Amino acid sequence: MNLFKASKKENHIIKLFKITDLQSAKQFDMESCILNTIAFINQKTDLQATCFDLNYKDSRKTLNGFKKILKKQKEIVYSSVGFEPNNTNTYFSISNPMLNYTEPPQNSILQICIQISSELIDQKSVENIAETLINAFNFEYGYITKLPENYDSETERKIKRGLFSTSVEVNETDHVWTFHSIGILEGYIKSLYQLNYLNKSHFEDSNFKERSMKYGTLQSVSNKISKWTLNLKEIRDLKKDRHIKNKSIITEDLEFLKTDEAKVFKDKMEPKNNNF
Repeated sequence: MNLFKASKKENHIIKLFKITDLQSAKQFDMESCILNTIAFINQKTDLQATCFDLNYKDSRKTLNGFKKILKKQKEIVYSSVGFEPNNTNTYFSISNPMLNYTEPPQNSILQICIQISSELIDQKSVENIAETLINAFNFEYGYITKLPENYDSETERKIKRGLFSTSVEVNETDHVWTFHSIGILEGYIKSLYQLNYLNKSHFEDSNFKERSMKYGTLQSVSNKISKWTLNLKEIRDLKKDRHIKNKSIITEDLEFLKTDEAKVFKDKMEPKNNNF
């Protein structure tokens, strides 16, 4: 055993979600959310935003240039921003997919994913970023976790490394979440994490509410959102709990797909065709 082996680096991951219909997707202020997130990361880490993607295209090399094209953009479907230096592996992405469908479904999910190296920021500052965004942009569900640096923050799976490339495959689990995530307004969670942001619907289920009072700590973030913090042992125990599993969209066996709710949620979120 090598006692001097370096510990693996980790990244803080923030994910926040908001269910949209076509009207609310158009009304969401993507420009403001993007620029505020850049500012928050800069304030907490001193990193500078230097790499910009807007609607799946490389866009400008400076923040000022990026701000100019943001203002000119009629609709922002997707954006990602990277921060220098590159070896910090700090970035965020935001997507508003409802605006990208030729025949929109009834509902879709707007989401932001933020990754910041744990060497650059403490847990309290990470929570501050998440909660400021929740209150400013009315996100309805989310979580904070930590992943090893060789994991992809979007899929939360290990990155496969080939001889000349790296990749992460999209699998069934990703599609299950994408097309059933409206369940977050009906008391469902994606899964359990060390820090969970829950809305009022989660506490309408008496069994779920009882466990949230018994395990971990529960704090108010706003009049709509509560923060449920768990340790690793509590997460392991609760993932075996039948009532928590019944309210989780993503489990190892994907039992949720056998429920009546799964079909209802999918009918609302699955696009009418595959053209984007």
